[in-house]
Amino acid sequence: MQNFTYHAPASLAEALALKNEDDAGTRFLAGGTDLFLAMEFAGEPVKTVVDLKKIPELTGIEELPGGGYRLGALTLMGQIEAHQGLRAQYPALVDAATVVGGPPIRNRATLGGNICNASPAADASTPLLALGAELVAVSAEGERSLPLGDFWSGPRQNALKPGELLKEVRLPALPEGGACAFERLTRSAMDIAVVNAAAAVSLDDAGNFASAQAALGAVGPVVLTVDGLGDALRGQPCSPEILEQVRKLAEAAAQPIDDKRASAEYRRDMAGVLAMRAVERAQLLARQGKGDEK
Repeated sequence: MQNFTYHAPASLAEALALKNEDDAGTRFLAGGTDLFLAMEFAGEPVKTVVDLKKIPELTGIEELPGGGYRLGALTLMGQIEAHQGLRAQYPALVDAATVVGGPPIRNRATLGGNICNASPAADASTPLLALGAELVAVSAEGERSLPLGDFWSGPRQNALKPGELLKEVRLPALPEGGACAFERLTRSAMDIAVVNAAAAVSLDDAGNFASAQAALGAVGPVVLTVDGLGDALRGQPCSPEILEQVRKLAEAAAQPIDDKRASAEYRRDMAGVLAMRAVERAQLLARQGKGDEK
């Protein structure tokens, strides 16, 4: 690994000032599980590392007054895994955090780092996208919000501007009668996902779909949404025919490639299967939340 200068600022202002001194040569350090691999094995040129872990504004999991949650960018996967409020309301996100490596990795890896690394196979990103998460970025000029779906432009490419960092993730409140679920396919427990999928749905008083959104990981250059799903499911009961529509829409949305872990054809097929499972499980959880076990 090359030599670099290390800073551990205690405030956002100090961290942003350090980044502005040499934006191209400076990298923010959150958990470091991706950064140090890039520096060690990919030879990524880094002159300055700015450690963010002492900055209080980037930490914390808070329930918002109007519903939903704020998660600081430095929130650890292990903290998400252990948070009972998130588990009750957003089990898809908790399930995704639980499969990020082993316990030592989950107690180091951060949600913000996972998002900013922009891996199309990032497990936490898939439920966040299905749930309609919003990001808050901060720079010396102030804060701005953007939908998570607008954040990634390709593998390891995100929409952060020079001198900007991710401050927090905001999860909207689930609609009434809403629930979410996460599915994952991999070769071994701690391997990168071959495909993952998440769904967020809500049911009306008759038990039919009122809304539905699904997202797919590891089947395109970025984590993808399944377009047209809400329109196809709205007002419909969950049935084998409807689930078959989910499968077809997910397969159509997938943009997989062949690599050493799976073929494009297999990934496309599994994207349909996992999306179908996620939607079915989410609606079952929604029924249970409404007191309907049928």
